[in-house]
Amino acid sequence: MILAAIIGLLAGLIAAGAAIFIALYALGYFNYLGGEKTSPNAVNKETLVKQLLSLNDAKKPYEIIRGDTTDLIAEWKIADATWYGVFNKNHFSKAYRANLLLDEARHSVRCFEEIGSVCWSVGTSGLMPSIRFNKSAFSGRILFNKSYGIQYGVKDPANPAVNKIYEYKFDIDEIREPIIRTVKEKGWEWVPVTARRHITRKQPLSSFSLGRGNHV
Repeated sequence: MILAAIIGLLAGLIAAGAAIFIALYALGYFNYLGGEKTSPNAVNKETLVKQLLSLNDAKKPYEIIRGDTTDLIAEWKIADATWYGVFNKNHFSKAYRANLLLDEARHSVRCFEEIGSVCWSVGTSGLMPSIRFNKSAFSGRILFNKSYGIQYGVKDPANPAVNKIYEYKFDIDEIREPIIRTVKEKGWEWVPVTARRHITRKQPLSSFSLGRGNHV
């Protein structure tokens, strides 16, 4: 009886310890934060920031902007008037955002990813997007999320033939891969993390000082 009680107690302690470990792991307490795979020729932080911002292209459906509580944010241009018509016509209902913190001490770029929701409502200029990221949305490391399509229409009023206007791939790797490639080429390490606190600055900057302007 005593032996059975001891075994039961040990089993309970092991189960409790495992539960605590799983909870701490889910909160990102055991995330690797970088520092082991960097190059001695790594560029400084501001140089890397400029290189990443230079990836922006008006012809691409995503953008990289400076963040408030983190260094950079990469996301689809759903709220951009030039692009939201494209997203709406293709029934886009999910938003993607990659939060990037550049840790100069470790020469690592930590990435925390989020999938949010996109709702469309009728405004004065037609359908308008409303993007929501919240705690219930999936976040951490996103492995797969993509869609593909082609939009047809009349390019030239003088020539009414229907032609392909643009072709798009809403694959999150379209955002991630150029960033990862740039990070590694500049001697830094790419580190996905599962906890927001690993990409959050201790002292957030104001949106005004960053010159971001109005951004949904």
